[in-house]
Amino acid sequence: MSFRRLLAAVAALSIVVAACGPSTPSSGSADPSLAPSAAEGVATPAADPIARPCPPASTGTTTDPTGWWADRVFYEVFVRSFADADGDGIGDLRGLISKLDYLNDGDPGTTDDLGVTALWLMPVAESPSYHGYDVTDYRTVEPDYGTNDDFKALIAAARERGIEVIVDLVMNHTSIEHPWFGDARTPGSAHDDWYVWADEHPGFGGPGGRPVWHADGGRWYYGYFWEGMPDLNVANAAVTAELDAIARFWVDEMGAAGFRLDAARHLLEDGSTLENTPATFAWLQGFRDRLQASTPSSLVLGEVWDSSVIASRYVRDGALDLAFDFDLAAQMLLAVKSGDPGSLRFVQRDVLDAYPAGGYAAFLSNHDQDRVFDVVGRDVAVAKQAATLLLTNPGVPFLYYGEEVGLRGRKPDERIRTPMPWTAEGPGFGFTTAAEPWQPMADGVAEGTSVAVQARDPGSLLSHYRGLIALRAAHPALGSAGTWDPMEAPYPAVHAVLRHDPSTGEALVAISNLSNEPLADVKLELAEGPLCGAPGVVAVFGDAPAALGVPAIGATGGIDEWSIGDLGPRQDLILALTP
Repeated sequence: MSFRRLLAAVAALSIVVAACGPSTPSSGSADPSLAPSAAEGVATPAADPIARPCPPASTGTTTDPTGWWADRVFYEVFVRSFADADGDGIGDLRGLISKLDYLNDGDPGTTDDLGVTALWLMPVAESPSYHGYDVTDYRTVEPDYGTNDDFKALIAAARERGIEVIVDLVMNHTSIEHPWFGDARTPGSAHDDWYVWADEHPGFGGPGGRPVWHADGGRWYYGYFWEGMPDLNVANAAVTAELDAIARFWVDEMGAAGFRLDAARHLLEDGSTLENTPATFAWLQGFRDRLQASTPSSLVLGEVWDSSVIASRYVRDGALDLAFDFDLAAQMLLAVKSGDPGSLRFVQRDVLDAYPAGGYAAFLSNHDQDRVFDVVGRDVAVAKQAATLLLTNPGVPFLYYGEEVGLRGRKPDERIRTPMPWTAEGPGFGFTTAAEPWQPMADGVAEGTSVAVQARDPGSLLSHYRGLIALRAAHPALGSAGTWDPMEAPYPAVHAVLRHDPSTGEALVAISNLSNEPLADVKLELAEGPLCGAPGVVAVFGDAPAALGVPAIGATGGIDEWSIGDLGPRQDLILALTP
């Protein structure tokens, strides 16, 4: 059991929702069993006796997630831009190892690490490009990043800190420079059928009419994304066998805990239908089954950049363990920008209904999208609220590196993948000792975006992320095992949800005022829910309003009109219901 999971288990024994019996109500944040810790707004629970959980009565979605990933917080790393250990201006695996204590030092008693418990590495296999999504050698680490032994050292160092590592596996296509494709250019060669060829142009293109067929030596080859990345013919049994062997190599020999599958919906075409084909579902089901037959703990996470309805089917049908939900990501950002969470509540309910328990990855942005801080208008208060929505969400949360310090960037892609600013001093800003990093730093790194500046400020975006991640680790109700029940409020800008862990009875309420105005005498209601007894209430994140009242539990397990008090502009507040 990792240190973070141990902390969560201890917390489950210390804060639970009230038993169906006598208790003494309390309110406010002065409960001595929840004294504030060094992390902003986070409370450290004492070891109180566990109260009898309420009988199941939730109207929310009951979850029973499986897999080591269900209670993790993931962090997406672009190795080229994270930390440079050898001074050549390019990030590398040794640089990443040197920063692991920033991500998680393995000690649950400290508060100066971010607290993430899993990493997703963008491609680290050999490639001629800066991004690595056009592979030339699937079994060799990109020389710019180091060696295979460096990767193994990373795995060992990460696991010492309770961190698991998954890697990007690019199976839809290779580089045009891959030796397989070089051989395939000769008709009838050993690798001819490893790619998709046509003697004449098939007469259709991709979305928006963009070209997907590319001329070569009197024939045409299929490359969905770009002529430099020809698609593999995974319908060929020899290709499938090789991809299976590559996956086992990274798990068995290199120590990866699983994969993020790039372009998962594009693997097999059916005529001019280029995505989400029945053959793609079937191929992924087989790949997952074969991988997990030998290593049952291997995570298979897919990039299915599509609606929740379609992405969730990959998980329901057993093709993936997790899929990123892009609809939810868009709605979380829209809610904090607009100050109106109405659509978010509907989308969140649809997402929970669509996926199996714990079956989706929640995120705000990734390496293909404009940076969150720019999307929310470079407003720290709004960026904090986006973080709150993400880290109190039932999905498995993923953070893109630099998101926690408000790293800026808009497309082109290179400008949303800029080096991590560790300090505020140029030219390398702690990323490199070279005169110039591989890509110029993002705007704003000298004005407070850096880790060093924000680590000293308890009110910074970084401190907010640290506090939320620690809180999620300490409270299983906030994780993928917890139910989710939206609460009614008289103000449309208030987003309030009850999170409840059925196994322990723990319950927390996450509340956000998404407006720029103060709100007076906020009241919350929940028609039906999983609660019982006469709970007390204590603030575990944020400052408790002076007039914070005590909830009255109704006969249907919900909460009758509960007076929260006043909320400030853009205030986030998380309350624990106590025995």
